[in-house]
Amino acid sequence: MVQSVYSWAISWFIHVVASNPEEHIPERREADARLDLIGWLVIARAGLIGLISGLVVVGVAFFLEGHHFASGLSSLEVFLVMTLVSALATGFELVFIYRDSLQTAARMASILGIPKEDLETVGLEHSIPHWLIHAALGAPGFKGTMFGIDPLEHIGKAGHFIRKILSKLRVLASATMFKIIVRRLWARLMGRVAARAIAMLVALPFFVFFNMVGTRSMIRDMRSRLVGHELMPKLIVHAFPEGLDGISNAMHCELRRGLSEQIQTARFIHPNQIRFLNTLPKKNDDHVESDATTRRRAQRFLLALFFMSGQFTPRCRKLVRKIEAELGEEEAELIHQEIDDAIHDLKPLERPWV
Repeated sequence: MVQSVYSWAISWFIHVVASNPEEHIPERREADARLDLIGWLVIARAGLIGLISGLVVVGVAFFLEGHHFASGLSSLEVFLVMTLVSALATGFELVFIYRDSLQTAARMASILGIPKEDLETVGLEHSIPHWLIHAALGAPGFKGTMFGIDPLEHIGKAGHFIRKILSKLRVLASATMFKIIVRRLWARLMGRVAARAIAMLVALPFFVFFNMVGTRSMIRDMRSRLVGHELMPKLIVHAFPEGLDGISNAMHCELRRGLSEQIQTARFIHPNQIRFLNTLPKKNDDHVESDATTRRRAQRFLLALFFMSGQFTPRCRKLVRKIEAELGEEEAELIHQEIDDAIHDLKPLERPWV
């Protein structure tokens, strides 16, 4: 089922790219305002479809409680009907959200001026559409070995076994079943059909909020992946004005070690990390001792790259705090603000880092 969902996502994304009405906006503030508007509209639509989906389920529950047609149904039959209705309503809701997310991704890419030929190349793990489709479907990033780095190297045999089991559920099935289970548990706690319907009505704001928060997180991740197309080369120039070909072996060693630690902590490779690794020249990977200045420059860049790479898990926060302890809290906050402004306000990087 996962493969069929992904195939559908690819075909829909290519269709939207071909028929997308948006055009590139060179003026930074105007482009930023347009991206903000598109983002908030998709979040509002996610909340609205959550409300509609919930009202359908509530309406069926009230129908079963009050209509003479349903008066002869047993508790088991009511349970089965409500489960089926919840499954259908949630399935349509998620398809709408995923479809809207892919359309929004294509529109944002056009506003930022990403070439259509790049958006129509979908066969590679490091292609832009591949990253956007993963973001729209709620998948964080690539989990296979790339550039000699295995994101799952340190999770152990038990971790691999658990991941294999969970991979069978994946995107659509897990999200649908989660919401069905929550709705059914909430209803079962209340007992009778009428009370269940009222309980579901009370729970509607929760489901609307759930949709909006999840969609907001997805939009922010999608925007980070899109803006990284232009921001990553600028970040590299800003951090290493001598060029990556001119960095020392010690700096190269620090960057490779730090990136491996980031990826293995997060347990996936984020597109912005792939972008950087694609540009990082190959050098001798033997450990080279680095001085304090080299380590500080590398840590500053690695922290900025981390801030470009989505939301942090508890494991990632520990690593970020470790880097912050070496750079200083004030410097870390400045870097976080600079990257946040670059992604969400399209502001250029101006403060010297060297």
